[in-house]
Amino acid sequence: MSTEFKPIEVAPARRSWPYAVVGALLVIALVWSLRRNAVLSEQHAAPAAPVAAQTSANVPSAEPKIAALVPEAAKPLASPNVIGGAVQTAKTLAMVAKSELDRALAGKEGAQKQAAAYKRQIGDLEKQLADARMQIAQMQRAKEPPPPTDQEKILQMLAPVLKTSSNP
Repeated sequence: MSTEFKPIEVAPARRSWPYAVVGALLVIALVWSLRRNAVLSEQHAAPAAPVAAQTSANVPSAEPKIAALVPEAAKPLASPNVIGGAVQTAKTLAMVAKSELDRALAGKEGAQKQAAAYKRQIGDLEKQLADARMQIAQMQRAKEPPPPTDQEKILQMLAPVLKTSSNP
């Protein structure tokens, strides 16, 4: 018997730098996109201001109605703090995701309780089935004739011999 140990093969370690590069690219794309949206919204808001001033005298403002319908995350950023707005949007989305997670966990807990109730019900039904099988077995044993006595066993063994001996 050898006391040498075989070496354990280990999977090569994954390199982490590709994930860091991809993450950095995603952050850069997010910041660029938010900054671009802020610049575009400022450009679109500037020409519309004189027209809005002319029409505001004639038409009642619908902005309060629209503002109530548009969620916080979809409203254009009022300040030049693009990163702060992105952080606030991320927080809002995280809160929504947390509520979804809480709802899913509550559903999971409910399903676990229901599964435990089903297991108890199955245990009770199995116990009832075992009792019913036992009762059936007792009824079948009661219907069987009593076992033969020793004399009957001897006669049953000798019956073929006696029949052949009385025939000659």
